[in-house]
Amino acid sequence: MLLRHGETDLNTSNRFQAQADTPLNAEGRRQARAAAERLTPGRWAAVHASPLVRAVETARPAAERLGLPLSTLDGLRERHLGTVDGLDRARYAAENPEAMLRLLTDPDYGPPGGETGAQAHRRFVAALRDIVAADHDGPVLVVTHGGVLNLLRGGLPGGAHGAMTGNCRAVGLDAVLSPDGELQIEGWRWDVAPHECEDGPVAASSPTPNERTPA
Repeated sequence: MLLRHGETDLNTSNRFQAQADTPLNAEGRRQARAAAERLTPGRWAAVHASPLVRAVETARPAAERLGLPLSTLDGLRERHLGTVDGLDRARYAAENPEAMLRLLTDPDYGPPGGETGAQAHRRFVAALRDIVAADHDGPVLVVTHGGVLNLLRGGLPGGAHGAMTGNCRAVGLDAVLSPDGELQIEGWRWDVAPHECEDGPVAASSPTPNERTPA
């Protein structure tokens, strides 16, 4: 299961957050606790998070409830937006409509000092591949960010670019490795309550035994 972090003050002010190390606000901390309280101890195999503080603060209550260590992976960070980071989204879109469109739709575009969509997607998928390759015995909770989740959505079977998943909302995946070591997504659900992912989504096809890792 991929879980977007809880709410921050930059979220409520509609500003680009990217790799700014912003903590959760009071509502975000409440969301993180509420999400953790509905997860079932003994059902989960591991908890991973982006090292950015808002992701760690979201993951910690879940790790504590599940009795699991919390590990961080740098590849799970949000997309780096360079000079755009921290700017007001609506004002940026009004003043830079072409750049905003490219930011949202062109995988080869990167704002000055930032990552292209393709670069962020590659390192995020590489991190997920490493998690799946660890062959956890059960579902895995991964706390990450809305931007990289939206980039992932475009590559999902039947997926497309669209609205970000909400704060402390989840994406359920059935993820396996192909024979050549590439990550394959075989079933998914978007923007659902975290506890709905405990059994994983219904996969389009069944992988061989011991290869399935709901993320």
